[in-house]
Amino acid sequence: MPDHENPIFSGVPTQTASEALEGARSRNPAWYRIMEQAYAQFAARPENAGIYADPKARGATVEQIWLVFTLFGIEPYCLLTRPLPAASTQRISRLVPCKPAQIIDTLKSIQAANGEVNVPLAYHDGKTGHCIRITAYDSARDRFVYHDPWPARSLLAKENNPAGVDAQPEATRWSITAQELERVAFAAFVFPSQWARARGQEFGLAYAQWKESDFFKFFRLKQLDEQVDGDRLQRTFAPGAFQKDIALAVECDPTGRIRRGTLRLTRDWTIGNFMLALDLAKSVITSFAPAPDRAKYDEVAAALWSLRDPRAMARARESDPNESDAMRCLHAFMGSLERADVTTDFGHLAIGGATQDGRPARSIDISLE
Repeated sequence: MPDHENPIFSGVPTQTASEALEGARSRNPAWYRIMEQAYAQFAARPENAGIYADPKARGATVEQIWLVFTLFGIEPYCLLTRPLPAASTQRISRLVPCKPAQIIDTLKSIQAANGEVNVPLAYHDGKTGHCIRITAYDSARDRFVYHDPWPARSLLAKENNPAGVDAQPEATRWSITAQELERVAFAAFVFPSQWARARGQEFGLAYAQWKESDFFKFFRLKQLDEQVDGDRLQRTFAPGAFQKDIALAVECDPTGRIRRGTLRLTRDWTIGNFMLALDLAKSVITSFAPAPDRAKYDEVAAALWSLRDPRAMARARESDPNESDAMRCLHAFMGSLERADVTTDFGHLAIGGATQDGRPARSIDISLE
């Protein structure tokens, strides 16, 4: 397929991509090189060849860029400004055809809603495709600030592109005008939470609302502590009678939205109060579940609650942890699996081992977008 029908997004100019990138790779930390090697092995598997980008090839297509996000359990919206053959985008489950101006408007809306942008963007200057990350929009100057992974001067610097874009250094990053970005924007990869807020769909959990919830009142939660960490405020709660064995940490942002909830139950207390521990665990999950993803969190909560039946517990112990997200969570809660993670559009659930006042414990952690 000719490049103009399914362009490759890689790098260019005075030095070849391979020369520049090899120099950059030699300066990468050891952990990054390990990840790079692991991805290379993954992409080389027969079932993945040609689907995922080959790290030794000349770049990636829009579909291959999108597929990388799915490896981390994320399915972003792909805002595509130029038509591509259907076969070139068939694996993209969230494809949004749009005009370049609509990408610009979306990025501005994300900045207004979140205070930052943080959106990967593929551009094409008429000759070469490349990927950058838009980090912010400065409305006073009508400029977008971005990170360019190219190890030399940005590929949007005037001497490196034929589209007339004149990117300017901006501390350790670069910036271009909104008009310049609109000229070359090809595809933006917008995370579901960003897409929702850009469209005026609010989904956050307010701390004031949570304190009035049935969960808060039923378990008679009492505040034990309050700490400030950067721009986050963390409060710790526990049911009045079990303050030594239970801790529920709730972290809020400056707007009063809950961004994280973490429950820790000591192992000995859980064994001795198993029914109450199950009730508390499943109630925490449903209490903090982001509304758009509720079905997934309810599934995990119901699976945990089923353990009150000894027969269900016996079946769970004999089951394959990889059977489902819910089953992995059961095994992690029972201790037969070190940790289970469930990533959804608007949150992340993790269940695993922890400590509470130096004693072994189980942790249920929910991070919200």
